[in-house]
Amino acid sequence: MENLLIQQLYIDYKPLLFSLAYKMTGSVSDADDVVQDVFSKLTNYELKNNQNVKAFLCKLVTNRSLDLLKSSRKKRELYTGTWLPEPIVQNEDPLNHVMVEEDISIALLLLFQSLNPIERAIFILREILEYDYKTVADIVQKSESNCRKILSRLKKELPDLNTELLPTPDEEHEQTVLTFISAFQTGKVTSIIKYLQNDITYYADGGGKKAAALRPVVGKEKVSILFDALAKRFLEENYKFHLITVNGQTGMTILDPTGFTAVVAFQVYEGKIKAIYYIVNPDKVRHIQNDVSL
Repeated sequence: MENLLIQQLYIDYKPLLFSLAYKMTGSVSDADDVVQDVFSKLTNYELKNNQNVKAFLCKLVTNRSLDLLKSSRKKRELYTGTWLPEPIVQNEDPLNHVMVEEDISIALLLLFQSLNPIERAIFILREILEYDYKTVADIVQKSESNCRKILSRLKKELPDLNTELLPTPDEEHEQTVLTFISAFQTGKVTSIIKYLQNDITYYADGGGKKAAALRPVVGKEKVSILFDALAKRFLEENYKFHLITVNGQTGMTILDPTGFTAVVAFQVYEGKIKAIYYIVNPDKVRHIQNDVSL
């Protein structure tokens, strides 16, 4: 990126483009790679022949993300256990803080993975980045009417987009999670159950590299039993806990006796925890592993 114009565009648009790629891929490292790849191949000729530079860059990032998702599909299908997005913590690179500001939760990122890549792109570009349909259609190379139909269908098929996955007010989310964590840390797990939704789901992502439940655990009775066992183990083995901000919401890290860090995120709905996300795959927490402030 020797060209000064391209360098300035990188500075100006990196947060936006990283945000878009991260939402598309659910991966911090992949999002960084996508943005770097786009700018490494960008030319002055392309810039001069595109009046809307911002939309043009979003198109390049979207297309590169789609290519990456296509090439990694088989790897994702063979993934060991539950796949969860990589978390972003607040005290990372300030360029990535756009994620914190937008409150793109782990829950919403996980829902994106249930959409095919084109559906995901249309939803993100229209509903989150708020591009008009003409721009969205140009980016994904479909007609405006087709984009409208796809988005309309998604909203009908995925009602959670309009209810349970809307960001919980910060104070409500924080208070619920803090109360839960306090009970967990002190081993008073019997009191945890009252903070859980009846249909709570616990997701764990070890990627086959760390011990983790291979399938989601559903229901407050089963989840409370699981956390009773985990709390006893963690207390006996002197695990350490730290509050952090995960994707714009209160979460925590758990450090085992070797210093390895796991990240825990929460989804709160109507004052109770609806989902817990335990991310322990070393590949997904490597970018925060050596953060001494945690």
